[in-house]
Amino acid sequence: MAPTTSITRFFIATSIAVLSVYAQAGSSAPQQTVGSGVHAWNGTLIDATRTDCGPEVGRSVPAGTCPVSMQTKEFGLRLADGKFVKFDEGGNAKALYALRRSRRGAVTVFEYWKTGTTSRPVRAHVTGTLTSDTLNLDSIKIE
Repeated sequence: MAPTTSITRFFIATSIAVLSVYAQAGSSAPQQTVGSGVHAWNGTLIDATRTDCGPEVGRSVPAGTCPVSMQTKEFGLRLADGKFVKFDEGGNAKALYALRRSRRGAVTVFEYWKTGTTSRPVRAHVTGTLTSDTLNLDSIKIE
């Protein structure tokens, strides 16, 4: 009987040790802080520097969210809940490149330049990391 008792004690001690290691590993995992990590957003691409859109836009867009134009150098995204995030410097370059590569986006911006009125918003799907009110853009796709 003695060998069975020592084997049983060994398995019990090993099980307790293994379970305590798993319990500690689960509780010591680092928690994700707000704003860290890459997230995805959908929204309307806007000019981040223009506050007065002028009479050509009128009341078709909320104040301070002017549509992108031929002169836009700094971009932002107006989210569905009305919040606004601006892009970082690298994100501005990516947005400009994506806008030029997108047929629908380029046509919309050209029509805005040609007629002076907005026909439809330029929608975008972006991924990146949000720090404060600036989005460090990883990727952008014009819809």
